[in-house]
Amino acid sequence: MNAHALLTAQGWRGTGHSLHPTDDKTGLTHHILIKRNQDGSGLGSKKDHKQEAWWLNAFDQALKGIDMKSGTMKQTLKGGALEKITARNAATKYTGARGLYTSFVRGGVMEGSVNDPASFLPTPPDSGAGTPLGQEPDTKTGKREETKEERRARREAKKLKKAAKEEQREAQRRAAQKVEKKKAKKAERQAAKEKLKAGETKEERRARRDTRRRRKEEKRLMRAVSSQ
Repeated sequence: MNAHALLTAQGWRGTGHSLHPTDDKTGLTHHILIKRNQDGSGLGSKKDHKQEAWWLNAFDQALKGIDMKSGTMKQTLKGGALEKITARNAATKYTGARGLYTSFVRGGVMEGSVNDPASFLPTPPDSGAGTPLGQEPDTKTGKREETKEERRARREAKKLKKAAKEEQREAQRRAAQKVEKKKAKKAERQAAKEKLKAGETKEERRARRDTRRRRKEEKRLMRAVSSQ
């Protein structure tokens, strides 16, 4: 969309002018400036994302509580975040029937076939297991020779396809003949009607119309009686 052309068509005076029709002091004379976020923390974020890494903070807190002044490692921190997570009566957020750690399921183990004795058994050269009989590739063309059953099935499928096409063409031909017959009958009736009109007198025409009117009225009465 050409925004410049659209605004100009609505009465804007062009670049460097505000949207006011006469006064540039009313409104902005430049486009709306967008603040660029280059800290990589995402739109709308104003806090350090490291604070959300509770597991990292828990381990960091536990490491800071280790005392090595006496020559041995001793944990001086009591009731830290890591202890709360691993404690027996920890919060249900991490343990328990609906805790976080119950969502992790140990997967199964796939056994390899390196030590399987059956994988080292060679195939006898005369067993025919590599290539079924009757399906050896032709040395000249490089294509596999089809069997009698495959050739018979291919020919049967070809015959069925040909018969279906013939049946479809026959149905189309019958439909076209039916349409032509309807057109011919309609033209014949129209010609007979025109011939009858040309040779009849006024009295005959009036009598024919009266007869047709009475026939229509009788049909209407019959339908009314049958509907009751």
